[in-house]
Amino acid sequence: MRKMKKWIITMAIVAITGGFGAIHIDNMNEKMNQTVTSIKSFLPFTEEKATAAPENTVPVTLNHVTDGDTLSVTFEGETKPKTVRLLLIDTPESVKPNTPVQPYAKEASNYMKELVSNKKLTLEYDAGGATDKYGRVLAYVYANGKNINEMMLKEGYARVAYVYEPNTRYLSDFKKAETEAKKNNKNIWSKQGYVTNNGFQE
Repeated sequence: MRKMKKWIITMAIVAITGGFGAIHIDNMNEKMNQTVTSIKSFLPFTEEKATAAPENTVPVTLNHVTDGDTLSVTFEGETKPKTVRLLLIDTPESVKPNTPVQPYAKEASNYMKELVSNKKLTLEYDAGGATDKYGRVLAYVYANGKNINEMMLKEGYARVAYVYEPNTRYLSDFKKAETEAKKNNKNIWSKQGYVTNNGFQE
């Protein structure tokens, strides 16, 4: 009987000790996770990505890409296509009447096609209204949630242009993207003197 009691007491001690050990390990794991989270909060955010699509966007279907800053789309519930002019950017001309195809125009158009083809497209309007004097829809275009206006600037296929209040929601972000592309001599910025305040010239 005494041996039995001794065995029971021994097992109880082992169980309790093991329980405390498990609790101790759990506490250590929790502290480690908290430490890692704290360290991450001090690390610089290095992932490069375009501005994410906001919630108030309008879904559209792509008909075709006109050039680097202009698209033809169809709105849900409509059948007649509409022309969309991307806000705050300008790319070299490739289809303008009586204007020779400018350097990097075709490349800009092809990159636009790559960005928007077979993607979920949505439009975001700015505060100044949705159309210009030519009847074109003025918008920020998103493909699978990425801001295409900004992507064109990041890769050096567009310059920041046609800045008219109050359509300036992403002007600061766009200027940063343009500055980075210019710094790295990407595409339009690789040709000395090509980009001017008024457009592009050879």
